[in-house]
Amino acid sequence: MDIETNSSRQFASQIHQVRTYLYFLHPSLAQRHQEILAAIERLRQYFLTIANEAEALEGRSLPKVSVSSNVFKTGTSASFDPHMSSLLRKGGRPIEGEASASIHYMQVENKYSNEFLSHSLEANVGNAKVEGEFELGIWNDKKFDPSLDLRGQISLSLLSLTSHAKLGKGKVYATSKASVNVGSAKAVGQVCLSAKEQTLKLSGHVAALEGEAELGFHLFGATITLSGSASLMSAGADVSYSHKNREWEFGSKLGFIAGLGWKINIKYLRTVS
Repeated sequence: MDIETNSSRQFASQIHQVRTYLYFLHPSLAQRHQEILAAIERLRQYFLTIANEAEALEGRSLPKVSVSSNVFKTGTSASFDPHMSSLLRKGGRPIEGEASASIHYMQVENKYSNEFLSHSLEANVGNAKVEGEFELGIWNDKKFDPSLDLRGQISLSLLSLTSHAKLGKGKVYATSKASVNVGSAKAVGQVCLSAKEQTLKLSGHVAALEGEAELGFHLFGATITLSGSASLMSAGADVSYSHKNREWEFGSKLGFIAGLGWKINIKYLRTVS
């Protein structure tokens, strides 16, 4: 494709050199000369358009591939925002805070993408992560409407593999996620209490081998997510239920020696633009 586009640009340059500006006193000859110059310019633009469109098509069709790695990576973060202006005005913004810390002994990531498909594969050896966050709401539209949202998670694994993929673009596309953990331990807790939402999530798992898969469909603002999990040489249990504005989720998991779990999540927009 490079040879053809270069040739097209060379043709355009040679055609441009053919143009010669002459001046005629006779009106008909002057008009005819301008028509010839315009025809030459259209021919030059034709070859330039071919080259530009071919290069654009080539750029979209060629996939992008990248590989990155690092050894002994650590990370910490913390934030707290009381949103004082909103609190004093009895606004709806909650008091927020979060903190996390993580350690990865070795991390390798491979990414691939083209116009319609993107995929990433991440491998971590020796992982540990602790994270927590909270939201405390006091007011809503200047009315006393308390709400509390607490989330916490601790996870450990000797080896983890995670795959993400997206197929499609625009407002219609599908996503998938799959992960495998070897020698993992995990504890998760979430409590959310308010007039519009009631959520309870408690889980604890220890597994020699654990895998999860998730498939999501996104159609013009609505999202349906189906997920499943399985484990071997494991012990643990969890249950979750959540209902809030334009979102519903329910799932469970029970395992001893071998376990299976499932979850359904439906989210939709009130208005679709």
